[in-house]
This record gives sequence, structure tokens and C-alpha cells, in this order.
Amino acid sequence: MFDFVQNNKIAIQVILGAVALTFVGFGVGSYTSAVEDPYLVKVGSAKIYKRDLDRLLEGQPSDAATRQQALEDLIRQDLLLAAAQDGGATVSPEQLRKVIAGIAELQENGQFSATRYKEFLAARNMSPEAFEAKISRDIMLQNQINNFAGTGFVSRSVVERMGGLMAQERQVRLLLLKPADFASQVKTDDAALKAFYDANAKRFRTSESVKLDYVLLSPQSVAATLSVTDAEVKQYYEQHKAELAGEERRASHILLTVPKDAKPAEKAKIKAEAEALLKQLRADPAKFAELAKAKSQDPGSAANGGDLGFFARGAMVKPFDDVVFRMQAGKISEVVETEYGYHIIKLDEIKQPDFAAVKAAVEAKLKQQKAAGQLRSMADKLAEVAYQQADSLKGVQDALKLQIQHSDWVSRDKKSADPVLSNAKVLDAAFSDDVLKKKHNSEPVDIGGGNLVVVRVADHQPERQQKLDEVRDVIKNELIATEGAKLAEKQGQALLAQLKAGKGVDGQKWGELQTVSRRNPGNMIAGDVRAVFSAATSTLPAFAGSKHDNGDYAIYQIANVAAGAAVNDAERTQLAGAMMQMAARSQLGSYLETLRQKYPIKMGKQQLNDQSEQ
Repeated sequence: MFDFVQNNKIAIQVILGAVALTFVGFGVGSYTSAVEDPYLVKVGSAKIYKRDLDRLLEGQPSDAATRQQALEDLIRQDLLLAAAQDGGATVSPEQLRKVIAGIAELQENGQFSATRYKEFLAARNMSPEAFEAKISRDIMLQNQINNFAGTGFVSRSVVERMGGLMAQERQVRLLLLKPADFASQVKTDDAALKAFYDANAKRFRTSESVKLDYVLLSPQSVAATLSVTDAEVKQYYEQHKAELAGEERRASHILLTVPKDAKPAEKAKIKAEAEALLKQLRADPAKFAELAKAKSQDPGSAANGGDLGFFARGAMVKPFDDVVFRMQAGKISEVVETEYGYHIIKLDEIKQPDFAAVKAAVEAKLKQQKAAGQLRSMADKLAEVAYQQADSLKGVQDALKLQIQHSDWVSRDKKSADPVLSNAKVLDAAFSDDVLKKKHNSEPVDIGGGNLVVVRVADHQPERQQKLDEVRDVIKNELIATEGAKLAEKQGQALLAQLKAGKGVDGQKWGELQTVSRRNPGNMIAGDVRAVFSAATSTLPAFAGSKHDNGDYAIYQIANVAAGAAVNDAERTQLAGAMMQMAARSQLGSYLETLRQKYPIKMGKQQLNDQSEQ
């Protein structure tokens, strides 16, 4: 409620995932083509480049489908921004300042820190102007999303109906047909294996791969080798006591919200309700938590008796903050008005961390500061020794006390789970002629965050075609899996038809009877839940079938149907909220589809999976 970034998460998640279903079948191939500039996609007048995609993915390895989805996300963002800008939307300096000051990474002890802000920008090689532009963009996107949040309405009868469906219980028994059960019916002789091998020969080519030896110079590795004295830690603490050990207060509140468009008479009525609550609390302060649960309209704290936890000065909106930090512990405030409505605040506790509580953090900070001072000279030394003693990493290890690490096989198309070995710059260096063919150390590779890597090739395996004998077992297992799945499905569907006709029910090896519901499906997968609860149950036992992604075919015997426990008030509220959210997402999806018609989307010359920026 009080922290834009923390509570809304810039709400781009809503754009990125929630409306995905409305774009099924809408791929990059459906965009108009254009060739005037090497961008990926142009949305209206805004251009999306590969570097924008890489920034969104944060340099992590990704397959084509992931990059495609990320590009769709960027397109949706630009569609919403185009509409916002055409509508004259702006972000005020005060709004921008408030949001940036509220970002947790830029705070120390709950307060904005200019030092952390500078460090944050430096670590990302970003100027204040660029960062502020990004946050302004996020705020505009959030405002666009807010146009849809909370605008839906779901009637009580619909909620009750949905609650009944969610609560309904069905008692079922499972019969599972597995592909392996049909292995004896799958042809896996030499002729079948060779036919599969010949038809899929390209699949059995191994990529060129290398095993690497490498060293990593990082701020963390440098800091780990350093030490600081107790005197240094104590001196830093005394000099930065207010910053390090700022007072924190724990408060609870009761909030009565006021709509933004409320008229004076409506505001006065809500304030009068708050004054009446305050009068009750003055008479019986022990009822604060009880009244907060019953009356407070802050969804984040009401269920906890209004408890907001500990926070530092500046974490809350100013009128709220000013009152809390002049109160005495145990006291209850007058009615406080903020932009959210009327609050009644109780100050629960005051605390200020002592030296022991912050000593470890100060030690780590001082080590980081020392490491930053040494990192540049160590980076220069790393480059010098790696070049002068290019036939081994031993010199680097001895000169900088860095551990030589060893990789397993690494290739360009099957990147390692290790972020160092999956980094595109590291792979480019590893497969360069100087490193791969001449067997030299690479130059230091900057992988971001102050981390430098030097690699050398320990072993090399060229691309080659695997022989049939090498992949015989792989092919056999795949044939059994794929052909066995077809047989399992075929027999499963035939058996399901017999069971529905009342034949052979008692002759099957059914599993244990279990009770499931939509809200408590147990271990049942989503597809099975849909099959079981969409089956007609006017006559019992009833039967349902479902094919699994792994090739299994599941048949369920539905033995009994019961209403189940009715949903309670909390569940009813949660269900109504989820249904309203679904409605809002649907509206947002329709709106985005409308924007697609308004703002042309054109393909550029740049390719989605290019390895280099044009």
C-alpha cells in the first residue's frame, strides 16, 4: 500500500504473463515486414532491438521459444506506452522521486541512500537519466494497468456457483496404461533402428565442444581474501551510526479508504466513522487488533490485526510517517489523513540496532570497499600475466591466488547451467582461433558486475556424426516411448469405451479409492482434473480418460459424487477476487488487441536469435 515498487512490482508481470492466452497463435511471423533499419520489431514509432531483448533476459541463456515470448512482452509494453503517450500521460518529478526513493535496493535501513544509488547505477553502467527514464516508463505502464485492475464485477450468485463447483468432491480410482507396458509390441529390431537412424541422422551429430580451464576474478573473490580490524569496523560504525543503526518502529493501523473522486460529504462521513472507531479504542485499547481485522480496509495488514511490522523513517507516506515518529510506544494516534484515507495508528514498539547487530554488515561493506580499490590493479595484473604466460593458467593462479576451475564439455548450442560458462562472451573467446587452435589463454572477458574470466581449452571435440551402435539404446528407448504411447492411447480409448458401456469394470486393476476436488486435487495433474470433473455423472460409476505428456494414458472410475464443504467467507472473497482478476486480464487482452490494430507492428532486418548486434 505504501511502497509502489514493492507492492506493484511495476506490474509488468501482469503484462508479461497474464494476457498470454489472448495472443495464442499471434507470433512474430504475423507482423508486417520492413527493411529500412536493422531493428527486431517496430511498434508504431518505437523500435525494439536485440539489445532490448538481451536486457530483458538479463544475459541468461534462452531458447527460441523463450526469446519469442520475451519479444511479445516487449511489444505489449510498447503498445501500452504508445497509447499512454498519445493520451498525454506524463510522470511528475515528485512522483518519480517518490518511487525511486522507495526502491529497497537503494535504501539503507529503510531510507534512501545516495551512495547506494550511485553504486547501483555504476554496477549496471547506467546514467541517472537512463535509469529515471526507465522508471518513468514503468510508472506509465503501471498506470495503464491500473485502468483495468479492480474494474470488474462478479455477482454473488456467480461466486456461489463457482464455489460449489470448486468444493464438489468425486471419489475416483485410477488405471494407468504406460508406454513401457507395450514394449513387446513395438518393433525394435535392427531394421527398425536403422530406419529411424537414417530418417533422423541430423539429430545424431554431436556439436563441436570443449572442456575449459578458467579463473574468475570477482569483487567477491577479492573481498574474501581481505580482512578488516575491529577498530576499522568500530570507526565506520561511529561515523555512520545514523545511517547504519537508524531507529525502526513497529506500528499497527486501521484504515478507512476514501475513493479518489469522493465528494466532501462522503469524505466527512468516512472521517466520522474513523472518529467513532477511535472513541471505541480510547475506551478499550485492547480491542485494536480485533477492530482492525473487522474494520480496516488495508488488505495487506487487516488480517494481521493491522500490524505493519518494523519500518524506518521515510518508508511510509509523510503524514503517516510524521505521526508515527513522534508517538510514544503503546499510544494510539488521533485520526490521520493521507492520500489513502483515514488512519488510526497504534505504535507497538521502538528499536534501534546496536553495534553487534550491524558489525557483520559493516565488515562486509568495508571488505567490498577495499576490494573495489584493489580490483583495478588486479585486473591489470590478470591481463598482463595471462598474456605473458599464455600457455598456462599456472602463472595467473600464482600471481593472483585464484583457483583454476574445470568445466565439463561445453558447446555453443547446449550451454552450461553455470552462468560463467553459458556467457556468450566467454563462449566466443573459448571458440576463437587464438584460444581453440593456438592453445593460448584468452584475454580477460568482462561478464558484468566487475567479474573477469580468463579461459583456456583443456580438451576439444570436433563436430561429428555418431555411429548407429553408439545411439542404438537411445533410439530403442525413444521408439518404445513414442510407439508405446500411441498403443497406450489406442488401447486406453478402446477400454474407456467398453467401461462406459458397462463391460469389464471389475476385471481391471484399479488403484486405491481417493477423494478429490477442484480445490484439492491431491497429486492429480491438471489434465486429469479437467477430465474427471467434466465427465457426466448422472449414472455411476462414470469413467473419464486423459492422455499425459509422458505418453501415459489415465482412466478414472468415478465411484461417487458429493457436494463437499461449502466455501467460507475468506474463500468466497478470495474466489471473487480471482474471478475479477481474470475479468481484468481478459479486458486487458482485448485492449491490447485493439492497440495492435491502431499501432502497426513491423518486422525489421534483425533476427530474433542473432548472436551479434547490428
